[in-house]
Amino acid sequence: MRFLLVNPWIADFAAYNFWVRPLGLYGLAQWLHAFGAEICLLDCLSPFPAPGKFKRVPVPLPIAKDLPIKRSFARYGIGIEEFRYRLQKAMPVDAVFVTSVMSYWYPGVIWTVEEIRRTLGNVPIILGGIYATLWTEHAIKNIDVDFVCKGPLQKNKGRLCDFLGLHRQARPETPWYRLSLWDGVEYSAVRTATGCPFRCTYCASRIVSGPFHQINKAKILDEIIYLYNKGVKQIAFYDDALLVDFHNRLGPILDELDERGINLSFHTPNGLHARFLDEYVAKRLVKSGFKTVRLSLETVDAERQAKTGGKVTSRDLETAIKNLIAAGMDKDSIGVYLLVGLPDQDLDEVESSVRYVLDLGVRPYLAEFSPIPGTTEWERLEKRGIVSKDMDPLLTNNTIFYRLFCNYDTATLRGLKVLARSSSFR
Repeated sequence: MRFLLVNPWIADFAAYNFWVRPLGLYGLAQWLHAFGAEICLLDCLSPFPAPGKFKRVPVPLPIAKDLPIKRSFARYGIGIEEFRYRLQKAMPVDAVFVTSVMSYWYPGVIWTVEEIRRTLGNVPIILGGIYATLWTEHAIKNIDVDFVCKGPLQKNKGRLCDFLGLHRQARPETPWYRLSLWDGVEYSAVRTATGCPFRCTYCASRIVSGPFHQINKAKILDEIIYLYNKGVKQIAFYDDALLVDFHNRLGPILDELDERGINLSFHTPNGLHARFLDEYVAKRLVKSGFKTVRLSLETVDAERQAKTGGKVTSRDLETAIKNLIAAGMDKDSIGVYLLVGLPDQDLDEVESSVRYVLDLGVRPYLAEFSPIPGTTEWERLEKRGIVSKDMDPLLTNNTIFYRLFCNYDTATLRGLKVLARSSSFR
């Protein structure tokens, strides 16, 4: 059999390529190939520079609602003609797998599936990923596919085998990068584990990825070394908890890379847990070439820190930043994520958080809160009648949600965003 795996367009007001890679599709490719299937990949988000911009084409906002937003909605990724060319080149196929990421990007999935249907007709289409997991009923109702996977691949293998007729004994899996799926760009993304051992009230990691599971270190090393030999120069770690059990997980990987003389630039676009950044870990990260480090604080308010999961305190953050700078990391390489728009969070709290991070000499990055079904914060909002599972997922878009439901003074919030981007930090 021959299967096509598709990473769809992004549909949003803004999108940026922070070393984006379709890791879920890579894992799916390995599993399907083990049944003897031929695999081809159509990635709407490749190739584009990282960090850098995707191609942007403004499109009408696909929702019948007047919104207080002046920014234009857009499709991000390759052009439609390029998509059609790649789709024709992939034919014939026995089935198509489409992934999905942010729930509010689902219009990009619709556009992608429409193009596939237009060309391939009734070829079976399977939808999986984050949106399909969190908004399964919405996906079934609104996306013209034949099968929707809810949850990680591991939970859907049996049903997929039945649907596709994959009943032969599978052979050992071949890593995705040995299946001619690498597109030749100079960056990649890697996970050393799936899931997260923490339970933050605003995060759906456990729902989407399942329990925290460490990946074999030998497999991770093989992947990084293979890609390095192919010309990859930058690696982004997409773990939700990269530094957990550092001495038994990430540490030995970095040691082996150092011993082999493999020099890469590493990035952590997902926020690291500051409590694990002691002096030793900070020195190892700097020594091994970590160039972009993002730390998660979310808020300086101690009570909210505790109520949202207790994964970090302000003292943890201060220590982590001190250790990174002492180890030789440039302050400009360190950023701190702060959330804005959490339930009951006012702008005074946000301003205090921004000024606190600036006083530490690093840059704060304001991330607008987006409510996610199945999380504690969603349940709180649902009880208040603010969100519901029959609402349009587009309304949970981080650009839309706080404007509709947080009653923030627009000018004040704009000023805080300018302050966060200021060059006044020391």
